[in-house]
Amino acid sequence: MNIVIIGTGYVGLVTGVGLANLGNSVDFIDLDKNKIENLSSKKITFYEPGLEEYFNNDDTFKRMSFSSDYTSIEWENIDIVFVCVQTPNNIETNSVDTKFLESAIKEINNVNNDDLVITVKSTIPPYEIEKVCENVGMDSSKLTFNPEFLREGTAVEDFFKPDRIILGGADKEKLNKLIELYSEFECEIITTDSVSSQLIKYLANTYLPLRLSFVNEATRLIDYSGGNLDDVLKGVGLDNRIGQHYFRPSPAWGGSCFPKDLVEVNNFYDHEKLNLPLISNIINSNDIHVDWTSQNIRDLYESKNLEGVILIGAAFKEDTDDLRNSPTTEVFKNLKSSIENVIIFDEIINNEDIVKFDYLESLNSSHLFVLMYPVKESTLDGLNKVIEETNSITYIPWSL
Repeated sequence: MNIVIIGTGYVGLVTGVGLANLGNSVDFIDLDKNKIENLSSKKITFYEPGLEEYFNNDDTFKRMSFSSDYTSIEWENIDIVFVCVQTPNNIETNSVDTKFLESAIKEINNVNNDDLVITVKSTIPPYEIEKVCENVGMDSSKLTFNPEFLREGTAVEDFFKPDRIILGGADKEKLNKLIELYSEFECEIITTDSVSSQLIKYLANTYLPLRLSFVNEATRLIDYSGGNLDDVLKGVGLDNRIGQHYFRPSPAWGGSCFPKDLVEVNNFYDHEKLNLPLISNIINSNDIHVDWTSQNIRDLYESKNLEGVILIGAAFKEDTDDLRNSPTTEVFKNLKSSIENVIIFDEIINNEDIVKFDYLESLNSSHLFVLMYPVKESTLDGLNKVIEETNSITYIPWSL
């Protein structure tokens, strides 16, 4: 099929590269001309394991084109357009920012192709997409929805081996076109109405941080009670009704999706008419855990009379370079209020505030090394060498 992808972030680029690898022709549109220039020169603008290999495959790359101009696309020949633009949280209004989505929908609304399947992959509340369509004069019933479930760090694998594919919309003919596109995927395809398709996405992104927050609260209780963290969580997780997947403690959870999607879920309903105590307190639980992690680090640092603290891993999780809502940066801010010598080490991310191995190898005094999440064995070997040579101490918040 002939496909257009609007937006070249994690979702858009991974989706487009994956579809091109499967034999489709894919045109990418992004208004950021620097991104387009980089992609046209085979330079990916973010780190995602496995993506570069697919992107640079000669046959795949020949099926892709990159542009910042909507008029460069031969729209009459396009089968499906996927809208994959960002929908960040507007800090001032504490609600989703729809300006990027509205811009894309406005451009598509000017396209002369009645058979075009317009599919929104961006995460957006049902009531907000209605407003967007009203603003640009589009009939919202023309839209279909295909929410994404790509995890940063495993996005390529998630694209090719999804747990499920969700399709929402009212036009059966257009939904059938999407079903045809995904016909080779070995997973269940669920077709539903537009509202339900978006609620599936939002509630999945509500349950997952709820689960992570439960594990972190359990971690605090186990620590307080003097129990063995690994034994207790394994014993609980072996219950088939609970399971051990996504059941690891952490310094806190973060990322670009969970925080903003939780805010939007709590904007869905009238709090005077509907009381959702679990959902409404997930973010607060996470904030408390950041403070708890920070205090544990501070107490250990002071009790051992160390020279400084080194946080290992800058991103919000392993195998990504995404710093959005990173627990590391939050812990860093907390510690800096009382500890002068606090630094962040990361191998992947290039940032003037983040040190590399050459800095660690120059240390000549004892520090507290805090492993914010699991790192590669090669990295761990290098860290252990420095820790041993400087008589430093290691603290692992996700495995007390």
